[in-house]
Amino acid sequence: MTSAPLALTSLDGSLRVEFRWCEDRFVHQILGGEASSDENAAMASVNGTADQAWPCSPPIQQLSLESLPVGDALLGVGSAGVSHWSVSVHWQESATEPTLFFDFACRCKQTPEFLGSTYHTNPRFKIEPGDGSELSIVGDRTQIRPAAADSPGTLRWTYCIKGC
Repeated sequence: MTSAPLALTSLDGSLRVEFRWCEDRFVHQILGGEASSDENAAMASVNGTADQAWPCSPPIQQLSLESLPVGDALLGVGSAGVSHWSVSVHWQESATEPTLFFDFACRCKQTPEFLGSTYHTNPRFKIEPGDGSELSIVGDRTQIRPAAADSPGTLRWTYCIKGC
């Protein structure tokens, strides 16, 4: 697997998402400003392990950068246990400032123990849950998940991330 990250960078360079391969899945971080000179300028995903059916963040194993008519997007899929995840990440067109839009879905054959995305909390970034999604802070972690994840089926959660 390649070590070069797959990334989207805002036109003004103030916000970036990078996905890198780590063990059996892609992990990602959000970078703001001069990230190379400031260790606090990043917010990283919290990920699971190969033996977890319900990891802290979706286990994306295939990811590609695609040029679409509305702009570049990162599209990915993955699986764990008996469930399958998908993701789309792109720039939100209507935003007045650089805003990354994340759209996750999971096809669950059983009621999930946990379903959502988890990040190490960083106050330099603002996360806004989308319709049908909820955000919570648990210790030093920020979680975004579907508002209703109490049954099998296809469950979806969306959110936006901006730099502060």
